[in-house]
Amino acid sequence: MHDLIVVGGGPAGSMCAREAALKGLDVVLIEKSSLPRDKLCGGALSPRISKILDFDISPVIERDMHCAIVYAPSGRKIDIVREDARGYLVKRRDFDYFLVQKAREAGVRIVDDTKVLTVEQLRTSIRVLSPGDSFKGHLLVGADGVNSTVARQVGIRKGWPPERVALCIAADIPLSPDEIDRILTIEGQQGRAAIEMYPWVIEHGYGWCFPKSDEISLGVGYKMKNQVLDIRTAWTEFVDRFEREKEVKLEITNKRAYRVPLGKLDNRITTRRTMLVGDAAGLVSPITGEGLYYAIRSGMLAGQVAYETVKDKNPLHVRTYEQRLKREMKTEFSAANFVSGIAYKSEKKINIVCELAEKDPRMQDLMIDLALGARSISKIRMDLTKRMIRHYPLKALRLLF
Repeated sequence: MHDLIVVGGGPAGSMCAREAALKGLDVVLIEKSSLPRDKLCGGALSPRISKILDFDISPVIERDMHCAIVYAPSGRKIDIVREDARGYLVKRRDFDYFLVQKAREAGVRIVDDTKVLTVEQLRTSIRVLSPGDSFKGHLLVGADGVNSTVARQVGIRKGWPPERVALCIAADIPLSPDEIDRILTIEGQQGRAAIEMYPWVIEHGYGWCFPKSDEISLGVGYKMKNQVLDIRTAWTEFVDRFEREKEVKLEITNKRAYRVPLGKLDNRITTRRTMLVGDAAGLVSPITGEGLYYAIRSGMLAGQVAYETVKDKNPLHVRTYEQRLKREMKTEFSAANFVSGIAYKSEKKINIVCELAEKDPRMQDLMIDLALGARSISKIRMDLTKRMIRHYPLKALRLLF
C-alpha cells in the first residue's frame, strides 16, 4: 500500500509528489495521458516561482519576461519595461515533463497513460481504480484539473458554477524567432520580445500573446458569470486583427477551447483522506488566468501535510492543508477578485486604467506586477489603492462606482 496517491501529472501533482517523496513517503503519481503530453497554456511563470523551487528551471525557459505591451480598447498602446521584475515563458509540454522527471528522481513511481475511473473511500485507506488496475493508499491528492474526477468521486464538488469559470480559446502557433522579435519587440528592447495583453477584446475578458523561442501562444478568454458570449467570433476577430496589425500570416492547427476555474478559496478542498491542489482546487488568478505559481505552491504544501499526516498516523491532520492554504492565499484571491471585478466590469473602466498607466510610471509598474505575478496581489491592490486616492481621487470614484 502506498503512503500517497497523486492523480494528475501537471505542476501541482508533480511538486506534491516530489515534496512527499523527498521526505520519505512511498508515492505513486497517476497521469491519464502518455508523458510527455501537450498542454495548451500561455506558459507564463511568475518571478515568485523561482523563489519557492529548490532547483534550476533554466533548461526549460524559452524566454525571459520583463516587457509588456497593453492595448487599451480606446486604441492606446502602452509599452512597459521592468528590469527588476523578471518572469519566464515556457512551453508547458517541456516544463511539465521537467517537473515530472524531478518527481521521478525523488523516488516517485510514475504511471502514465492511465485514466482514473473511480475512487473508493475505505475505512482505513483509499483506493483508486483505473482500467485493469487499482492503487491503494493512505492518502489521495487530486491534481487533475478543472474537471477533477477526484473532486467528484470523493464528494467535494460536482462541478463549477458559471461565475467561477472563465472560458478560453487559444492556440500555440509556430513562428520563426526573427519574426517573433519583429512583431513583439518594444523599441529599444531588441531581442527581448514582450508579452501582449488586449483587455476587453471580448466583454469581461481579454486577449493575449505570449512569445516562446519558436512559437507564440495566442488566446482570448472571458469570465462567464451569467452570460454566454460568442467566443468563437471574438477569437476569429482577434486573430484577424493580430495578423493585420502585425503584418503576419499565422498557421493555426491546434486551436482549442478550455475552461479555467477562478480562485476564491471559499469552498471545501479536503475530505478525510483527500486534498485538492492547483486547478482542481480552483487556484487560478481571476485577473490574468495565471495558475502555475498557485499550482506549484499548493502542491508543495499538500506534500508537506501528507508527510505529517502519515507520520502522525492521523488522517484528520489533512484538514490543516486547507487551513494553511487559506491562511496563505485567501487574502490574495479576495484582492484579485476585487481588482478583477473593477477592471473587467466595463470597457470604460479599462480605458481609465490604461489612460493612467500611459501617463504614470508608477501605475505602469503596478500593471506589469499584475501581469507578471511579480508580487502578492493583495500588496499590489494596497499600493494601487493608495496611488489612486492620493493622485487620482475622482478617477478612483469613477472606477468604484
